[in-house]
Amino acid sequence: MATFAVVSASFAAPAQPAHAASAACGFVVPQPLLTRWNQHGAEQGSFGCPTAAATSYGRGLLQNFQYGVMAWAPDQGNNMVVSAQRWGSGIRFDWGLSDPFNYDNWLINIRRYTDDIHGDQECIAHGGGSGDCGRYDGTVWWYTLQPGVYRIAVEGCDGGLRRTCRQGWTQPIYLVL
Repeated sequence: MATFAVVSASFAAPAQPAHAASAACGFVVPQPLLTRWNQHGAEQGSFGCPTAAATSYGRGLLQNFQYGVMAWAPDQGNNMVVSAQRWGSGIRFDWGLSDPFNYDNWLINIRRYTDDIHGDQECIAHGGGSGDCGRYDGTVWWYTLQPGVYRIAVEGCDGGLRRTCRQGWTQPIYLVL
């Protein structure tokens, strides 16, 4: 007669992988870009599949997708990801999370080729401006834009007219419409 030992063990749910992508996509999406990509529906979502591997970009990472681009900007926050995607005939631009930093307002700079579009646009945390902004993140849209290459960056600031912007601008990201 055989004797069996019963071992009791508890298992934690597996952590989200540091890198993941659909087999259909062919390229890995690394963290923290993966979190943003998943929030937008992964390969079936608004960014689509990555079109190339992520590359070093400043101290962070950059990755292009079928319908947009994402960059990790650790100088502006441990999990700061800036992303732009085609939105009809315009662009949706998201940024965050900037923790451990938080800000009273954000400046967003968008250029078509080398031309500023309306200068630095201000988005005030929970108080108006040109988009939907919190102290750690935000979203702005430009609905009707001409075809071209767009360069977008964001900077978090504190204060009113005499603002202080300690962490500086994110590395710019570029999107072709």
